[in-house]
Amino acid sequence: VNKMTNGTEKYIGTVAYLGKLYDYCNVKLFGGELTKPVITVQRDERNKTNGWWSVKKVWRENENDEGEHELNITAQQLNRPIKEITATMIHEMCHQYASVNNLQDCSRSGTYHNKLFKKIAETHGLTVECVKTIGWSHIELTSETAALIDEFVKDNPDRIIYRTPVFKGQTVKTSSTRKYKCP
Repeated sequence: VNKMTNGTEKYIGTVAYLGKLYDYCNVKLFGGELTKPVITVQRDERNKTNGWWSVKKVWRENENDEGEHELNITAQQLNRPIKEITATMIHEMCHQYASVNNLQDCSRSGTYHNKLFKKIAETHGLTVECVKTIGWSHIELTSETAALIDEFVKDNPDRIIYRTPVFKGQTVKTSSTRKYKCP
């Protein structure tokens, strides 16, 4: 067994695990038709989102590179059960599906999930409920998808690290020790 010994290795292992989960969901739920984006783990400073899909290609090797899309799973939300993390990933994959097929699945500047998003999600392993302010965005795995994820986890026990949540009004305690913060 390859034991991870430091934070960077644990983080890289987490991203690799999410990549493997993406590949599995892509094959099982999307027929392998999606192209793997850059999978990231970043914090949401407002603790308001579980993840996101970048409609624009935001990752590049150089200025001549066409770029890659980003699928992010929020760092502090990795503390949830794997099925909830998977539901978030599939949710973002549904946005990816809409994006690459030129389907408008959101309105109100991308904040409201419309009935097309609901349809896409329901045909890709999720159940969907309407939330008044953000539309058809509350998702859960169907029982069939949950069973698929049980199979994945049986073959791939998760080794995920997460970031502690950001709390409103969080302040750094002052001490005689200097702390440098990068802007």
